[in-house]
Amino acid sequence: MKKYKIAYVVSDLKRVGPSNQTLNIITNSKYKKDSIVITLFNEPSDTMIDEYKKNSINIESLHLNRITFIFNGKKILAKKLKDLNVELVHSYGVKPDCLCQKVCNKLKINHAITLRNYPKEDILTRMNFIKGRIALRSHLKALLDCKNVICCSKSICDMMKSDYPNHHFSYVQNGVDINKYQRVNLDAKEVLRKKYQFDNNKIIYISTGSFIKRKRIDETIEGFIKANVKNSLLLLLGNGELFDEIKNKYTDNSNIVFIGKTDKVKEYLQLSDAFISSSESEGLPNSVLEAIACGLPVILSDIPQHMEIINELPNSGVVYSLGNADELKNAISNNAILKYHADIDKSVFTMKNMSKKYCDIYDIILKK
Repeated sequence: MKKYKIAYVVSDLKRVGPSNQTLNIITNSKYKKDSIVITLFNEPSDTMIDEYKKNSINIESLHLNRITFIFNGKKILAKKLKDLNVELVHSYGVKPDCLCQKVCNKLKINHAITLRNYPKEDILTRMNFIKGRIALRSHLKALLDCKNVICCSKSICDMMKSDYPNHHFSYVQNGVDINKYQRVNLDAKEVLRKKYQFDNNKIIYISTGSFIKRKRIDETIEGFIKANVKNSLLLLLGNGELFDEIKNKYTDNSNIVFIGKTDKVKEYLQLSDAFISSSESEGLPNSVLEAIACGLPVILSDIPQHMEIINELPNSGVVYSLGNADELKNAISNNAILKYHADIDKSVFTMKNMSKKYCDIYDIILKK
């Protein structure tokens, strides 16, 4: 059986930012032919597996379920890694990180983790109190036991270093595919608006955050309503546990359009005029990078992860104080925001730049 230098171990290839970033890392890597993706569980309906296959990326699934993960996960993963002669395991996510750290430690295989969020903020807002505390403790143990933890932003890296000064953390900032996400000219924009039946004279604001508590979709909506910009729309893409509740709350607002989950995010960004994120916690948000790549000015809450982008690309937009809907209102109602534009292709936030930095890290690990 072929010997693989790198195995990317993930829960699944669900169509979310981390799956997209992993695809970007592999497709632009000099190690592509020596890499394999191992998924722990069965694929959901909104999987990116076809995109991986189109890029000739090798994939194997362990088809675990909750029971087999708990009782046989270590044994099954260990056998697969030995069969594939893997030299380096690269994981992300609570379950893959915890499982891989135990297995790699036992097999003495190099292990790297990409940390795509600040655990204390992310895990405790996604799970109930008891489950969240258990998951947080387990994940932190795996992170602190791993010698190669790579944060997806400098902000997350700084937070982890502050919490755990005796442990080593590095960072590689997320990157966007600038060949896919591009600004379109006015004619193309008009065609897209006609396709989705939006008035070409409307000022369209867009948010692509999940409908979960930490994304503060309510805050985005309240700021938009207070701004009361004439002849404007707010498009809300995505779904989540709060989708129905928020949609019902604002059902009488005809200028707020709930698109839901869609695989046409790029086109919706390209037909829009400005992007808004009111999130209270991020890793380094792909949604913001994609919006900037599509030529949109951005209005962002002033969390460190957003500030990291604004500091690197000061012409990309403005920030407002998290939780202050009046400041958000002022940012939206100020027509000057529509004049902002940044060239992300000249920044650190491109997938080629990201992939190269990961390859540099792999070189160091594999030579140890």
